[in-house]
Amino acid sequence: MKKMYVCVALCLSVVGMAGAAMALTDQEFEVVRSAAEQSLAAVPDNGYHVTAEELRKKIESGNQDFVVVDVREKEEKYKAGHIPGAIYINFKDIVKKESLAKLPKDKDIILYCNTGHEENKSLSSLRMLGYNAYGLKFGYASWKKAKPSEAMLATLENADKANYPVE
Repeated sequence: MKKMYVCVALCLSVVGMAGAAMALTDQEFEVVRSAAEQSLAAVPDNGYHVTAEELRKKIESGNQDFVVVDVREKEEKYKAGHIPGAIYINFKDIVKKESLAKLPKDKDIILYCNTGHEENKSLSSLRMLGYNAYGLKFGYASWKKAKPSEAMLATLENADKANYPVE
């Protein structure tokens, strides 16, 4: 029975990430809250992340015990350059049946996006489904030195101008 509640909680939490808040009963809320608490308590010190150096060593070792997945939203970025051996699956499609069919449950799945935001959404979803998923710490930015995007530069400039309070 407890396993069923955890499964229900995980399903509800994945659906809840779809963008709209869900109206839950008090009982459903407690099931989801409890499952989330257990899930967060189990996160290791590395946060299920690997560094670029750790990934480079895995690739160079020739081991076939992992799959690298580029989850950046625009496939053009993958086509313009990606980590050697990586496959492409948009982070919004990662839990679709056809995408999951490409991901082995008996190997580590190492995800990356530009900076880590999208990969962490995918990482959480795949871990909930029982995959050994990990994210590349700081995403592709940690792998390939590139100038910050215009959006990142604008964000940093805005933060500087806004002088947001810090306590």
